[in-house]
Amino acid sequence: MLRKILLFLQNKTSWSAILGSLVAASLLMFIMNGTDLPFSNPTIEDHSGGVPILDMRLSYTPEEAYHLFSALGATGRQAYRTLHLVPDTLFPIAYALAFAFTSAWFLVRLLPLDNPLQWLSLTPLISGLADVLENLSLVFASLMYPNQIDWLIQLASVLTKIKFGLMPVGVIALSILMVMWLIRKRPKSNVLKMG
Repeated sequence: MLRKILLFLQNKTSWSAILGSLVAASLLMFIMNGTDLPFSNPTIEDHSGGVPILDMRLSYTPEEAYHLFSALGATGRQAYRTLHLVPDTLFPIAYALAFAFTSAWFLVRLLPLDNPLQWLSLTPLISGLADVLENLSLVFASLMYPNQIDWLIQLASVLTKIKFGLMPVGVIALSILMVMWLIRKRPKSNVLKMG
């Protein structure tokens, strides 16, 4: 399964795929943070009295999560769930694909396709998956409120740490790949050699 995903990234990476996913991620980021829509972050923080949402923190405890759910009230919790189920589920998919396609684009031009370092292009997908699972965990926990499921909040917090922990790894790896590509005078893709 992972091998098929890697082959897909290697063979489908293109500037149109990269730019398309970057545009989608940017649009979703704007919708979530730059608007006053009922499910945007600014609106949700208004509901909570300024308590920041959980997935923007590096970690959180069950007590902090239930403090937020309480501060949000019923209307705020519904907005929070809508945020996580629609734009904040699509956003990690878009940014994960943008980084994965970009990494794959450089990797297929720098290394043989069977080089173990090719697997680096999956790192953003793992981060994006952690983000989606974190969102779903928080949605379910907020649906069950006022019942408390501490283990689910703890799982969401671990997923948050994975998401934020892998992001700098991906950015650093991508930066190194870009420098290597420039130093090697922009070699052509190995995928082209296969055809």
